[in-house]
Amino acid sequence: MINTKLFDQVLTNKKRTYHVIANSYLHILNAAYPNFIKNYTMTNRQKCILSIRFIFVAIFKFLQSIVDKRSYYVCGNLKKTDAIFVSHLVNEKQILEGKELYFGSIPDQLLTHDIDSSIVLINHIRVSKKQACSGWKGSKIARLILSPSLDYISEFRMYLNQIKSKKILKTILKIEGLDRDSRRDILRQHLSSQTFNAIRIAKQVSDVVRRTGASSIIATYEGHAWERLVFFYARKANPNIKCLGYQHSAVFQHQHAIRRPLGGRYDPDVIFTSGSVSEAILLQSSWKDVDIIRLGSPKSNSMDLLQLKKKRCCLVVPQGEIEECLSLFGLSMLYARNHRDQKFIWRLHPLISFDLLLLKHKAFFDDIPDNVLLSSKELNDDIKECDSVLYRGSTAVIDAISFGLKPIYYRQLGEELSTDAIYQYDEGKAIIKDSVELYNALNTTLTKEEVLSLKSFSQQFYTPLDLKVLLDNLGDRSL
Repeated sequence: MINTKLFDQVLTNKKRTYHVIANSYLHILNAAYPNFIKNYTMTNRQKCILSIRFIFVAIFKFLQSIVDKRSYYVCGNLKKTDAIFVSHLVNEKQILEGKELYFGSIPDQLLTHDIDSSIVLINHIRVSKKQACSGWKGSKIARLILSPSLDYISEFRMYLNQIKSKKILKTILKIEGLDRDSRRDILRQHLSSQTFNAIRIAKQVSDVVRRTGASSIIATYEGHAWERLVFFYARKANPNIKCLGYQHSAVFQHQHAIRRPLGGRYDPDVIFTSGSVSEAILLQSSWKDVDIIRLGSPKSNSMDLLQLKKKRCCLVVPQGEIEECLSLFGLSMLYARNHRDQKFIWRLHPLISFDLLLLKHKAFFDDIPDNVLLSSKELNDDIKECDSVLYRGSTAVIDAISFGLKPIYYRQLGEELSTDAIYQYDEGKAIIKDSVELYNALNTTLTKEEVLSLKSFSQQFYTPLDLKVLLDNLGDRSL
């Protein structure tokens, strides 16, 4: 188990600097998530390879900065704005449709109240400026797509300063009494690609704050190191800026970093929640000087509570990790081969594509039975074809239960901690560990009371968006 208490003590030590806060290894996002935990259970050989990888990535980033000197690309007309949204560019479909996945139409709604905003997009895909800007032509809201590197001088200084700051970190680690192996791991990760990326994002966003004169910044909030640095750097650029975090998805049972304050200029002034479920969780955590306020979610608008006729079909919704896809797809494919009357629809997270899966795991897809369908449709279209949903950590289960689908959570053998996106709720839910238990779950029908109860829970998870809440908490726009 990860000693989150010791890691928190390092992050809150009086000698800390933003270089220490940037160390992504110290921010425990989800202590139950297998793909996250493996970073803390590496062999010595894996650690050695990782250190070499960090060096090669650093060199590549520096060379990249020489070729591409811009910190970000502007799509539209960048002007003085009241608010900056920090969001994410996760797939090409998002560009083609011109959608904002995390804040929905909130920036457009603010325009009707004479509040201008810009959207900063952290780029998670390979895309050119021309491609990225094609989906937002004619938009009144400027989009700024962050580059993968800073200018070469800033890149060099960033690496040099982070190396120098290891001395302070070593002192803190000794003060807090961490064992030798933990100290080595933390110091190694002090120069990790994720750590430098956190600093890079914060520097890029702070430059946008200076250029726009924004009085408020609203960033997606899950507990990442980059989020804390964005608030810190935004306040350096404008000491009076209002820093707002938006908890847009689920708060998992063992999600740690989102619940704990760091103090100083690293915490948001307000954490907006997407519904009453997450609001209750965060109100019970250790926040004292930060307001927890329910804003609601654009996702609540898609909740269709009509009772629909269902087919014998199960929707499979993994998280945005290849390992999670293979886990859920493997279980459902084994079942589909033995039970030809049961259909499955495999659906992917926006970060993953079937082309990527085929590229890396072609053999896995060579013999898919005909009762397994690969989806390219909208989520609600898939849901309407199904009577159950097989999931682990995906919040797509919320949309599914709002339509009356039976939730089936796959808890893998040997897994000590749950990654269940709706761990707070048990009524009507099946928890399985193999295909035998999957059979029982798929052949058990929900009662009317269970369906209504699940729908009620989904309405609390994503509540309707209340724009007045945001308007009341924006910074002074008269400046």
